[in-house]
Amino acid sequence: MGGKTKEQLLKELSEVQKMLEERTETQGQMIKRFQKLIENEGLFSQIIDFFPYPLAIFTPQFTLAMTNKAFAAKTKTRVMYPEKGAVRILQHKANDIQLAAAVRGVFAGKTFFFEDLENPFSMFSGITQQSAAESDRFNRIVVFPVPADDSKITHGVIVFMP
Repeated sequence: MGGKTKEQLLKELSEVQKMLEERTETQGQMIKRFQKLIENEGLFSQIIDFFPYPLAIFTPQFTLAMTNKAFAAKTKTRVMYPEKGAVRILQHKANDIQLAAAVRGVFAGKTFFFEDLENPFSMFSGITQQSAAESDRFNRIVVFPVPADDSKITHGVIVFMP
């Protein structure tokens, strides 16, 4: 009788171990899917895309990495996972010296807020000048850093606000 109980316990233990392995595998698959989503920026790009104000994400080389639908509508330019160097921030074209400094300073971990800017979209290559009435609509911006896990700033973000 004692041997049968041991067999039963071993069988139950084996079933529990199998169940735990299946759960661990399922969790591993979920983690891999979430990592892929992050790598592909799926969820984040959707959130960014539906943000109501124009938004541009740029690299330390001042190349646009991504923009949202509001940016595309405002500038008639769409940058969604661009080829390297497709659209750049041209600091010499920024009408405001402080804005040009902010684009550089964001990679030192600083956040900047500016008001009463004149045509801030002019600092991007390939974007034509808007009329004065159009450019006045988004005359305030916030420039902030996006750090990686190791706290190194990997991207800067510019949000244009009315």
